[in-house]
Amino acid sequence: MGAAAGVQDDRLPVTAPADLQARVDTLKSTGTKVTRVDLYWGATAPVRPVNPTDPNDPAYNWQWADTIFSQLQTAGITPIVTTWNGPAWATGGKSTGQPTWNANGPVNAKDYANFMQAVATRYNGKTNIPGFGPVMVKHYEVWNEPNLQLYMRPQYKGKTPLAGKKYAQMVNLTTPVVRAANPRAIVIAGVTGPKGKSDSTGRGTIDWYADLKKAGMKTYNAISQHIYPAAAPTTKTTAIPSWSTFDKVIQAVNTLPGGSSKKIYVTESSYTTAKTPYRSVSVTPSQQATYLKQIWTLPVVKSSRVPLVMWFQLQDNPNWPGGLFLDSGGSKPSLAAFKSVAAAHRPTGSLAP
Repeated sequence: MGAAAGVQDDRLPVTAPADLQARVDTLKSTGTKVTRVDLYWGATAPVRPVNPTDPNDPAYNWQWADTIFSQLQTAGITPIVTTWNGPAWATGGKSTGQPTWNANGPVNAKDYANFMQAVATRYNGKTNIPGFGPVMVKHYEVWNEPNLQLYMRPQYKGKTPLAGKKYAQMVNLTTPVVRAANPRAIVIAGVTGPKGKSDSTGRGTIDWYADLKKAGMKTYNAISQHIYPAAAPTTKTTAIPSWSTFDKVIQAVNTLPGGSSKKIYVTESSYTTAKTPYRSVSVTPSQQATYLKQIWTLPVVKSSRVPLVMWFQLQDNPNWPGGLFLDSGGSKPSLAAFKSVAAAHRPTGSLAP
């Protein structure tokens, strides 16, 4: 069967709890059984908790997370939870000025691990959450695209790569405490942004894995990679990362401690139907649907090494028109394409609801 098909709704983190059910209903209408959810650390812990590993510490605000995770559980949709966007108290008071996120990494990696322990304890499928009962979340990604300056700062100290060392500390501290809180949990590291070459804006994909190896990242259960190629999935290209060079990504992951035995989740991939401030190439709506289907015909996607490909995203926004739905709400040809793929590629193992 190969990789399961999932789709992410990037509007969820900024949707009020009262509107979440409508978003979940739309997700469910696509036939997906897996989705990716951004859990903002800063919004959940706006002030420093006195007992940060205890989810009952009064500093925590779980309203949004309780609501969405319980609704997904009821809908039979497995969440891949991506936890990032640090609070000012954990980043030395620094902010990147973005309207919805703080890209600064934590000053102390232990602060992040403590938070992740609280999250995994609350959603371990055993803890009784008032008003919701037990809720299970099994898959946790450590941060989002930490190889990019846009999502984790600083990337360098002078010309020396810095982010990989900090990130490896975060992973090595987080994995054991999450697994202790929930033995069924899968901690996914890397979460590598789709960058080819290293420069001032971040680390290229292959260099990033080399940084993690050098920094001694070793306590993780799986790896994730993001892929946004300009070329069609079946077109040969030398660009890394792309579908035709995914073997290079696998080779780089294999060099990590224990890497050759780890699954590689593709937790973001799509083709956009208009140019954006972040992407200079685009495809037609018809091409988008065709390329979506082609992804699941690729040998690597059919292999046991890749358990999931997550389409980004459910609905267009002005900065990223990669959706199955238009910003206005109408469907695109890719919606029908995704429904057919999702029906043929159901999640198995830990991804099954």
